[in-house]
Amino acid sequence: MTTADKMREAIDACKDSIIGTDNEGQELQDQRKTLTDSIYALLNTKEEPTVEHIAEVTVALDKDIQLRDFLLGLPSEYLVEDVNNYLGYFWDSVPKEYIAPIASVLASNLYSIERLDDAKEMLAMALIAKPNYSLANLLTRVFNSHWPADAFIAMTHELHPKVKEGMGI
Repeated sequence: MTTADKMREAIDACKDSIIGTDNEGQELQDQRKTLTDSIYALLNTKEEPTVEHIAEVTVALDKDIQLRDFLLGLPSEYLVEDVNNYLGYFWDSVPKEYIAPIASVLASNLYSIERLDDAKEMLAMALIAKPNYSLANLLTRVFNSHWPADAFIAMTHELHPKVKEGMGI
């Protein structure tokens, strides 16, 4: 079995156990806490995430927009390079039909460090995967407006604590 097959199998295995925002109860809050704790642990140790971790986060990103917004704000807590290294494991292993959230967050991070060509390329990949993906379309407008990276960073840093509070973490 190839690595891609293992990843697809792991994603399929957790589709039913990961809940989305249509279930706004304690169970969703507990899931968010578990996922964000595991993300923090991997960022702190800089260890490679397991296939299971990548699959769970991938499915959760597809079902819970707040988790994606949490990832957007991680550069306010960690070096953007460390966040990008963590997300790189996803980029290298997630099937392309699930890549839009990862590619959008990576595009945002690349924009913030003024790697505009790379950010646009990453954003293009998100839009190929999901042409109507809301964050990718918003970032397209941001990039095309030439909004200063410093202002963009300030906004994400300001929003991150609010996202975490809204998630109950």
